[in-house]
Amino acid sequence: MPRPPLYTDAMQALERKISSGEFMLRDLPGERKLAEELGVSYMTARKAVAGLLEKDVLARQPNGSLVVHPSQGVINASCQVVLLIPAYPSVHLLHCRSHIASAAALRGAQFRALEYVHWDDAVISEALDSDGGVVIVPSTEPIPRRRLRALQAAASKVVMFDADMSDLGIPSIRLFTGDHIALLFEHLRDMGHTRIDCLNAQGHNSEIDRRVAHWRSWLEANGSTGELHDNPAPPYSDPTALAHDLTLDVLDSPDRPTAIVCTTQPAAIGAIRACHDRGVRVGHDIAIAAINNEPTGRFFTPSITGLNMPDVQAQLDICFEWFASSRKTWNGPMRQSPGDSPLFIGESTQPKPASA
Repeated sequence: MPRPPLYTDAMQALERKISSGEFMLRDLPGERKLAEELGVSYMTARKAVAGLLEKDVLARQPNGSLVVHPSQGVINASCQVVLLIPAYPSVHLLHCRSHIASAAALRGAQFRALEYVHWDDAVISEALDSDGGVVIVPSTEPIPRRRLRALQAAASKVVMFDADMSDLGIPSIRLFTGDHIALLFEHLRDMGHTRIDCLNAQGHNSEIDRRVAHWRSWLEANGSTGELHDNPAPPYSDPTALAHDLTLDVLDSPDRPTAIVCTTQPAAIGAIRACHDRGVRVGHDIAIAAINNEPTGRFFTPSITGLNMPDVQAQLDICFEWFASSRKTWNGPMRQSPGDSPLFIGESTQPKPASA
């Protein structure tokens, strides 16, 4: 079978760039620049562009510049959504991205996910200067005051996800309410634990601080005790190893707790490994749980107890409706939360069944 002409591969690559929203924040380049980006010759790029002009995927303006043809669905999308997400490996961040992308698809929105490596990253400024909507999952790096002002004065419509910046006038979606988090502590109390320690290895931000504050207030309200073990990882880094080493210190202390709630699942993974290294049986000698249980939690041995990601479709729909509207200002509750965050009870907080 003869190999298809090279320009057809270039056409397909360019169509993928268009459908994935790559030109939401930048203009379509000319043929010479496209040739560089696609790794083809100038003549191949010209043939690819000619083919897409003929298919009404591209159009040429009177000044000769290329634009996406108005007939394309991406132009007629209900709204444009840019997701800004921290650039470090995290199952939780991947899950957040998947939920937001699915919600955008159901809404008929054009969606583009972009990673940032610090708050002064140029991609953040480009997104905030756009005409669409921007959803931001914040990193644990403190947000500079100048960036906070830029978020509040952005040309685009901004929503924070898995964070609460409603006090600054920025609409926010909080994944886990205090009542949701309390379910985890109540589960451990019902198992007979009177001391529940908290372990954190995640970098501090408003959400991590809120989880620790809920732990403190629940202990006080319920007459329980506990210690905070805190060794925050640097921004954009993995906290698992730090949680492992921190838990070793806890296990080696003479006053070892019987239950530990970790602020994140990576901290719980590090803690469970530390228990294995010290011969401490998780689910028998000590209970370990995570406030947000990532989708992989039930596949570990032992499976990890924690709050599952809630369904945020309704909250995102409200945000996307705002993105699609002509209203510049938000007119709903500044802070939204889903109604339910299911508690998954795994082996990490309960003894395994005795052998027959």
